[in-house]
Amino acid sequence: MRKIIVVLGVVAGGLVSVFAVAGRGTHELKGFVQASADRAADGVTESLPEEIHDRKIDQEMKQVRLDLIDRQVQMNLSSRKIEELTAEVTKLTGSTERRQRLLAEAYPILKAAIDSQQTSLKWANQEFALPAFQKEIDDLLAMQDREAHQLNIKREGLTRLKKSVDEGELALTEMRRGLEDTEQKVALLQTRREQAEVESQTLDLVNAATTNQDTVAASLNKSVDRLKDNVGKTEARNEARRGTASVAERTGSNQVARSFNRLESLKAIHDATAKPVAPAAEPVPATKSETQTIEASKVVIEIQKKAE
Repeated sequence: MRKIIVVLGVVAGGLVSVFAVAGRGTHELKGFVQASADRAADGVTESLPEEIHDRKIDQEMKQVRLDLIDRQVQMNLSSRKIEELTAEVTKLTGSTERRQRLLAEAYPILKAAIDSQQTSLKWANQEFALPAFQKEIDDLLAMQDREAHQLNIKREGLTRLKKSVDEGELALTEMRRGLEDTEQKVALLQTRREQAEVESQTLDLVNAATTNQDTVAASLNKSVDRLKDNVGKTEARNEARRGTASVAERTGSNQVARSFNRLESLKAIHDATAKPVAPAAEPVPATKSETQTIEASKVVIEIQKKAE
């Protein structure tokens, strides 16, 4: 491990030295290093199997789902806060309205006592000294002013919170819809990828079968052509041998041909040795006692094969 660190340090130092000598800043070197690392990371990413990319997509969608749940929790808490603020605003509204009516009713009584220079007055069937009553009125006015400010602040906060919650609910709805669309798209693409892989395997089988069939057909045609050539050569050789064979070889074993040749030979000898025939005289009518003589100009000798 230490050796690897030393080697990396030496390489880094060498690069820095080269850029320094060339008059280039380390910022440019940093840019080249980042670009090289980015390209190397892209190469590593592309070389990863599809199962790793599928798990990455699942992890990313899981993280988005967790973020969506966290945001939904915040929305739920905000909704509860709205309920609490609504209750507080309702309570403060009722309190300030009652105090407002009380102060409105106390005004003419206090004004009459001051105008008549009374030292005491009667309020709600109870006797009050004028300074004590004035002090009670001052406390009520201060409380009314304080609760009025609180009511305004809580009303404004409630309005803003409701607006934020409404916008958050819309954003969560969009996030939820986007997540569902992404999940459906991923599932559809994975299904299409599986079908494409099955189709690719089927096409590979078909192409392999077609290629094998073409190879077998080519080999068979080659064998048939070779057989045809051999047969043609053999027939041509036999034909040539028949044309150049001797008479003995051509007729030695054929009895029918030998008999035919024998007749032809005898016929040729007969035709060559036959005497010329004189012109025939006028026939003389023969008497009953005379013997009839028949002359023939050609004698045909028939030779039949003796049965074996």
